[in-house]
Amino acid sequence: MKKKFYLGIALAAFISGTTFMSCKTQSTQQTNTDYKPKAGSPFGDVFDAPCAQYDTDDEFAATGIANGSKNRMDVLQTSALTNAQNVIRQKMQHAYKGAIDDYSNYIGNNRGSDADSKVERAGTQIIDRIVNDTKAVCGPKYTAVDDRGDVTCFVGIRISKKQVAQAIADHVSKDEELKIRFNEQEFRKRMNESFEKFKENK
Repeated sequence: MKKKFYLGIALAAFISGTTFMSCKTQSTQQTNTDYKPKAGSPFGDVFDAPCAQYDTDDEFAATGIANGSKNRMDVLQTSALTNAQNVIRQKMQHAYKGAIDDYSNYIGNNRGSDADSKVERAGTQIIDRIVNDTKAVCGPKYTAVDDRGDVTCFVGIRISKKQVAQAIADHVSKDEELKIRFNEQEFRKRMNESFEKFKENK
């Protein structure tokens, strides 16, 4: 009689345990099935910086950023402007070298001649002069002060592509040696086309 009693208890415990495990498994499977990862960017929230500027057919553009102490916001403004000027200078120089290459290919001239080098140097000087005179068209804008007492400054600038192309072509046309070696009308045309199609942010 005792054996049957203990056997009954053991059997009941086994059935109870099996039922519990089955329910738990079903519950876990149901939970896993219902789980859906959150949709969105794997990089989290993404947004444009204040004073974000983008190249167009008519203008080169850049946004300068500087970070530092809230007590030196004047310095940060200058640093952000300088940063933007350096960015836009690189764009303009890249577009200008493309214009020279395009013009040289058009007239069948091998790159590297004295005249080409002189034109490239002259264009770089004009670009530097124009960029250094650039003023902000947006900003300065500052973020809130963070836990370290720092802020971030944003400044946006824009420069007319036609202004740069015209200034370079005018300079070249005034040089007697280059005036002889270069077709001014074609040179202007190639520069305008090269500058217009340069859009780094597109």
